[in-house]
Amino acid sequence: MSTSGYHHTLAPIVAHGFPQPISSLCFDPVADTLWVGSGNGYISAHHSVQGLRGVCFKAGDLPVLRVVADENSVKAASAGGSGVGSWVKGGMNKWFYSLRSSANETVMTFASSSTMTAVSTSGSELLLVNAMTGNFSRQSTTPSIATHLEFSHNVLLAGSADGYLRAYDPRTGLLRNGGSESTVRAHYGGIQGLQTAGNFVFTIGMSLRQSRPFPDPLVKVYDLRNMRALPPISFTASPSFINVVPNRSSTIAVTSNTGHISIVDASNLGGVSNEFYQIDDITSFVTAVAVSPTGAYIACGDADGIIHMKTQIEGDEIVPLNGFEGREVEWANPPEPLPDLEWSDSTPLNSIGLPHYSTPLLSAWSPQFSTSRTVSYPPPPKIPSQILNTMKMNDNVAYAPLPKELRGRRNMVVLEKKKMGGRFRSGRSGFGENEPETPVADDNGDDVPKIYQHVEIEYSKFGVEDFDFGFYNKTDFSGLETHILNSYTNPLLQVLHYNLPIRRLAKSHITTDCPREHCLLCELGFVVRMLEDAKGTNCQSSNFCKAVGVLAQMSNALDLVDYGREPKELDYAYMIQSFQRFLFEHLAAEGNDPSSNPVVIKGSSYEENQENPIPPPITQLVGIDAKNVVTCLHCKTTKSKDNMTHIVDLIYPRTILPNDTVPYSDFTTILRNSLLRKMTHKATCQNCGKMYSNFSTRREIATRDLPSTLAVNACVNTDDNFKYWFDHRNQTFLKPEIALRGEKDDVEDPEAAIYQLRSVIAQVVTDESSHLVAIVKVPEAEAKGNEEESPSPWYIFNDFAVRNVPEKEALSFPGRWKIPAILHFERVDKTDTLNFSQLPDSIDPSILCRETSISLNRDPKLIRHELFDFSELPTPGTVVAVDAEFVSMQQEETEYRSDGTKKVLRPARLSLARVSCLRGNGPKEGMPFIDDHIHTSEVIVDYLTEFSGIKFGDLDPLRSPHTLTPLKVVYKKLRLLVDRGCIFIGHGLSKDFRIINIFVPPEQVIDTVDLYFIRARQRRLSLRFLSWYLFREVIQTETHDSIEDAHCALKLLKKYNEFEEQGIFDQKLEEIYKEGRAYNYKPPPLPGAAPTDRQDTPPILTGSDHPSALSLSPQSSRVHYTPSSSPPISGSPPSHRVSFVPLLYNRCLYRNTFSFPHIAPDLKDRVDCERYMSLVIR
Repeated sequence: MSTSGYHHTLAPIVAHGFPQPISSLCFDPVADTLWVGSGNGYISAHHSVQGLRGVCFKAGDLPVLRVVADENSVKAASAGGSGVGSWVKGGMNKWFYSLRSSANETVMTFASSSTMTAVSTSGSELLLVNAMTGNFSRQSTTPSIATHLEFSHNVLLAGSADGYLRAYDPRTGLLRNGGSESTVRAHYGGIQGLQTAGNFVFTIGMSLRQSRPFPDPLVKVYDLRNMRALPPISFTASPSFINVVPNRSSTIAVTSNTGHISIVDASNLGGVSNEFYQIDDITSFVTAVAVSPTGAYIACGDADGIIHMKTQIEGDEIVPLNGFEGREVEWANPPEPLPDLEWSDSTPLNSIGLPHYSTPLLSAWSPQFSTSRTVSYPPPPKIPSQILNTMKMNDNVAYAPLPKELRGRRNMVVLEKKKMGGRFRSGRSGFGENEPETPVADDNGDDVPKIYQHVEIEYSKFGVEDFDFGFYNKTDFSGLETHILNSYTNPLLQVLHYNLPIRRLAKSHITTDCPREHCLLCELGFVVRMLEDAKGTNCQSSNFCKAVGVLAQMSNALDLVDYGREPKELDYAYMIQSFQRFLFEHLAAEGNDPSSNPVVIKGSSYEENQENPIPPPITQLVGIDAKNVVTCLHCKTTKSKDNMTHIVDLIYPRTILPNDTVPYSDFTTILRNSLLRKMTHKATCQNCGKMYSNFSTRREIATRDLPSTLAVNACVNTDDNFKYWFDHRNQTFLKPEIALRGEKDDVEDPEAAIYQLRSVIAQVVTDESSHLVAIVKVPEAEAKGNEEESPSPWYIFNDFAVRNVPEKEALSFPGRWKIPAILHFERVDKTDTLNFSQLPDSIDPSILCRETSISLNRDPKLIRHELFDFSELPTPGTVVAVDAEFVSMQQEETEYRSDGTKKVLRPARLSLARVSCLRGNGPKEGMPFIDDHIHTSEVIVDYLTEFSGIKFGDLDPLRSPHTLTPLKVVYKKLRLLVDRGCIFIGHGLSKDFRIINIFVPPEQVIDTVDLYFIRARQRRLSLRFLSWYLFREVIQTETHDSIEDAHCALKLLKKYNEFEEQGIFDQKLEEIYKEGRAYNYKPPPLPGAAPTDRQDTPPILTGSDHPSALSLSPQSSRVHYTPSSSPPISGSPPSHRVSFVPLLYNRCLYRNTFSFPHIAPDLKDRVDCERYMSLVIR
């Protein structure tokens, strides 16, 4: 073979049948093959100089960054991909390493040696992976993103985006020599190419010209041994690619994107190259360059998908691309000819044979290489865990009894997951509740059972009230909603609610006169009372969550605050454990009254010892009253100190060496050791004076003093900790009942306390997110346990999704997706010692008879209510008309999509601002007895004045002229009315009670929006329209007034009863809907106004032009119709007879104002639209 420079041009090779840029090239070292990476993510093999197309496989969805071929495999990575893979040369994937960090992190480049593959990521990390197996080895952080990597001898060279050339130790991934003589800045604008030959390192990159990146015309040369700069090589055509020319010592090929090639010998530093070549037939630009192992061929790929090759071989001699007769090319076997069949109507289908495969197919990719997380439908059925847990083996045959809950479902077809559109009440299917519970295929790629998967509230155009919560909860036990901040506390609220002693304490506390504005014990009492009354209806703990956020910030416990922007990898298990400790500390402080704390446990040490003050009730139930005993092991001096705590943090046995196996220990032993906490430490003994003396510390507590409720933090922080919890041979680590013994005088107490597991809070971890669920043994369901065919008393509370589960679900931890966080045990051997007779159990009714205003500047002229006297206190059946107004505390969070649609991520958070309650019967019917504005210490985002009537300063104690009352006091008033059996009248009360965060039994609510409603019309009537039609009154003209709205709702109820007595209600309701369609369900324009062109200029009004047929109530926004020919109220109003006086106006498009430039000379040009809404057409 004779060579004389790259003067000879070979026929171009077309990589694909359609134009696709060539992104990378690599010659095979042992076969006559050129590997080509394309812009569509595919890698193809082209054999011999003719470029015969061979195997083709996919490396990713975007252009292939780099292809590296060795003796047995091909390694590659794609741009924007999440990993690096290795394939055999037949196309089958050997391994694929996916990045372990964030889903947004991608591979920037990689380099491979015989034993190690180095990967650079967009997160400035350098990963070392075993080149043979793909197993992760080491990880290190780099100062900048490495865009090019090359192995050279015992050094890993990295060219970075900041222009620095760095040398790393491939064994550790750290800078060579600790950073000294291993870093040099080669280019100021980033490195675009890196090659190494012998002791030389060559780089090309970008320089800065007038502070802008510009292609550097110099090829920088460095001595690899000390990173000393050598004279650079000039290349006027702006170098784009550099390649080492094999078999020619220290020689490189420099190529521009226009096809200009220069061969330079680095040993002649500063010399002028005498080898220049040009690719003549290129029509676009060069995108990839490679040189063959012997240097005989150089290949250049362009943006049109064409490979241009030049060679040094003279004449017609045919030399393989790798330079020698290497391995034979494995061509695909030709398909066997199909057999001839005489096809007829009677030909059996089984006569058509199927192919048999003896080798792995190209489609047999490793699961890690799957580029999509979707699975094909229907997925393979999974064996239920109930069967696996009871399965037995006999002669390699597994058998298990079919559980009762799985009977009758064997032949049901798995369907694709339903769309969320069917989860709205407005979008229910016609058969609705009769639809069978067909199993739904899980497409999240995890092994998380359906009942544990994260549930989210979807929002339709009708708001959160339209969401079908009943679809997720068909039990009698209520779930909690998730669209509010700090709702991660929902599982712990459920656990405390179904702890009957704690529930009793919380309900008792809300009957006291608690002075705190933010009190977790009060809010807990309100929540448990709401859950107790709801009986399966979804609830929300918005007031409790708000108090959590305020108190956590006041206590500087910022790790407990949910800001709504938490990362997906947030450790909710640690968060809820910290919150439990925070919660019990506050419950103890808020419920503590040293002078009157009752004894809730008969025969306890608190009752016997009258000298010490009685602790708060929550401490008596949950507190661990122990003594810390410290002993000097040198002089045997012992000191003790009282220690009170509410939580037990589990401490697991530790291994001595990293590779040691975890020592076996059962749950009871670990719990007892964590409770007593025996440990040693070194300190200076004050008695004997010895420095660094060994001390032993232990906690002493007698069995009789163990608490009624034992709260445990699982503290599973490492893999070794979690190994204890794994189910092993159908046995669970956690037991439903344990016997726990205390210790006194360093001797185990012979008496045992029997504890039963009552609840478990677990963190559910998936690839996408994590969340918390509570598995609780419900006392109400447990009371029905003696009935035949009664369900298990255990229920899983996955926020608002509630399901009945067997006890096994609480005890079992089958995989790492379920991590224990909190355990609650109940002591069953002393349940009869609880005594709550000293606790109050009812709210003082005098709260309705006394002033509760905290406003310092209340205006007596604005007081419109008259308080109850004791003779008027409500009794069961008392009618109360109620209405509420709200202000916005947080704006709605909305996501706008590219197709123009929007999705509500989090609805606006409203807070109660005013509530009015009117007497519904008796001599003072219609007289308000509650008209309170609500004080709030939070920042108000929007007062919603147009709809609430609330203005700036109305809720400020220093400025408000109204009756201003704390939220908790108003809540107690409403709670008292509910408890005394009042019947609430209002319009749209379901939403009002929802925002107030109180549950009113349906039998105590009469909602006029439901009375005046025809279900077939699917249109609800507004209070304003009903008031106009039935009473000839136009309300809500300027703003909303809660007294006015409540009074109108009361009148609507009276009118409903009147129509029902006459038997004409259905007829009148049809007439109302008919008139509503004619006026778009809004009152018509007021008398004295005529519609005209809105673009005209309004005329000047004189005194005679003002409408005289209107009378405005000074205390409300009500407008009365007073024409002389007014028809009777019970008939349909003859709206076509109303005459109008022309009144023109201009509407401002960008503000909620109207322009009245000529109304009167003493008025401003621009006035608030609500002020003159009674004079214009809405």
